[in-house]
Amino acid sequence: MPTKSLAGSPRGDLELEVWGARGSRNLTPPTSKIANYTSCYSLKAGDDLFVFDGGRGLGLLSHAVSSKQRFRSVKRIHLFLSHAHMDHWEGLKDAAWFWQAQNGLKLTIHGSKETIETVQRGYGHPAYVPLEILASSTLRDFTFTTWKAGESRVVRGFRFRTFALNHYSGMGNDKNHLSTLGYRLRSREGFSFAYLCDHEPTAETESIEASMLKDANVAIVDAHFPDRSQHAFGHGSQEHAAALARRFPKTFVLAGHHGPTASDAAIRRAHRQHGKSVRNFAIAAEGMRLRWNVRRGLSVSRRQIERP
Repeated sequence: MPTKSLAGSPRGDLELEVWGARGSRNLTPPTSKIANYTSCYSLKAGDDLFVFDGGRGLGLLSHAVSSKQRFRSVKRIHLFLSHAHMDHWEGLKDAAWFWQAQNGLKLTIHGSKETIETVQRGYGHPAYVPLEILASSTLRDFTFTTWKAGESRVVRGFRFRTFALNHYSGMGNDKNHLSTLGYRLRSREGFSFAYLCDHEPTAETESIEASMLKDANVAIVDAHFPDRSQHAFGHGSQEHAAALARRFPKTFVLAGHHGPTASDAAIRRAHRQHGKSVRNFAIAAEGMRLRWNVRRGLSVSRRQIERP
């Protein structure tokens, strides 16, 4: 199980951090001690930074990359987008690396064909400035890469697998499914991470969740609602996330993508109700940092997020 101390960890550890854990909208001004910014999580591995979703939390992450000593080694950024909803890519225009001249960073944006095309339209003329233009005098290299569900590729020594998640907008005749990818990665040293956001679990998706969480060290799971009975619009719950933690006791499950109107009190109340006595289950909170070492395993620290 995770310990609380990160002191003395040697160079070369993997560091997972939470930068944005709110779903659908940002809280402006920031009023939550848990989550104010839309989805963004990072995994630092030497000079590579793997980022999962590019919500408004991406602005905070990119500032840290440009200003904090622990990110000085980063040369390549790999941004994996889960789906096309704008709250998962709205932070791109705020990312410091698109505005700092000749910063030397290489950026690749990964996602489904639907997601990549939506991002390109969203930042295309006349809505904004194409990202390729923003990158032309700032980034050393910038590319888009498309994935399909069920693919397996090696990216900088990590084996990635993609899974089709259950996410949609609207209901009834207005229900529209999105091409939504869940990601699972595994390092050569044995660390495994699963990202399931946004996702509404059903009996039919149980095997997908099992494939993603089995033997994973850490999993970030959609917990938009408190209870399973509320599942809707392609979102899950803390109740289901806690059930996954019980089912996979070796996986540290973080409940993220908190509902846009959920108060801190409501989020904590749901965690107490559904996560009682589940030691491998926690709320994903901005500022949380997890570190994995092949000898010592996983350690977890909760701290205030670094702000400019």
